[in-house]
Amino acid sequence: MDLLDTPAPSFDDPVGLLLACHRRIEKHCDTLQRMPKHLEKHGVDSDLQTAITRILRYFSLAGPAHHADEELGLFPWLLARPDFPGALRAPLRNLVDQHRQLETAWQNLSEDLNDLIVTEKPRALRLEPFVIMNRAHIALEDGEIFPLARQILDPDSANALGRTMILRRREEDGSS
Repeated sequence: MDLLDTPAPSFDDPVGLLLACHRRIEKHCDTLQRMPKHLEKHGVDSDLQTAITRILRYFSLAGPAHHADEELGLFPWLLARPDFPGALRAPLRNLVDQHRQLETAWQNLSEDLNDLIVTEKPRALRLEPFVIMNRAHIALEDGEIFPLARQILDPDSANALGRTMILRRREEDGSS
C-alpha cells in the first residue's frame, strides 16, 4: 500500500516532468469546472478564494514555464530528429499556436478570477474555452507526442533538456 503521493519526476526525466505538469493542469481544470456550482451554492467563500489563488499562481508561473520547456526544448529537439515522423510535424508545430490561444484564454479567465476575488460578487466566468482547449491540447501531447518522445529520447539528450529547463527557471527567477 502506497500511503504517500508519488514524487514528481526530476529534471532528469523531462518528459515525465511535463506529463506531471499535465496532471496538475487537469486537476486545476477539474476545480475550475466545479467553481460555478460552488459559487452558486456558497458564494465567494474562503474555499473558493483559496482555490482561485492557487489556480492564479499556478497558471501565471508554471504555465509559461511549461510552454517554454516544450517550445524551447522538447519540440525543437523532436523536429531536429530525422526519426520524428513526418505525420506529426505539423501537429507538433500547431501545439505552439495552441499555446498562444491558451495564453489568451488564460488572460480572459484570470481577469474574471481576479475580479471575483476583488469584488466578491458572483459572476459568469470565461472558463470553458480555457478548460476545453487545455484538455484537447493535453490529449494530443500525451497521446501522440510524449510517448514518441520517451521512445526516442536518449539519456544524454534527456539530461541536456533537463539542464536547459533548470537554467531557464534560474534565469526567470533572477538567480543565475
